Amino acid sequence: MLVKYRDDYQKTTMGLLSYLPDFHKMAHLKAEMQWYAEGTGREMYLWRNEQQQFTGVVGFEQENDFILIRLLALSPQERNDQTRKAILDAVAELFPDQKLMGTIATTPMLMRWQNLDAR
Repeated sequence: MLVKYRDDYQKTTMGLLSYLPDFHKMAHLKAEMQWYAEGTGREMYLWRNEQQQFTGVVGFEQENDFILIRLLALSPQERNDQTRKAILDAVAELFPDQKLMGTIATTPMLMRWQNLDAR
């Protein structure tokens, strides 16, 4: 289940983001968190699994016609196609009139999601 980011989830979110290679350095991680906080149309959602634990985070920019998926970080035990599909399906349900698109880094994941779902 997707849960919209709140400030009291900051530590958990930073921990999940630190699984991504770009955010191993604290300065980069803090800059990314600030970038989302200060921008319009930039959002982060945390993924809560069946055991009610936060195990992933998805960050995106919302535009008029599309949602740009900028990042998707998962804890090691949740790194599988099933979890990625569930998260991207949930984002697509939040924005049914907008197409999901990816950055250079996230496009392969989105293409795999589309192929899994035969969209």
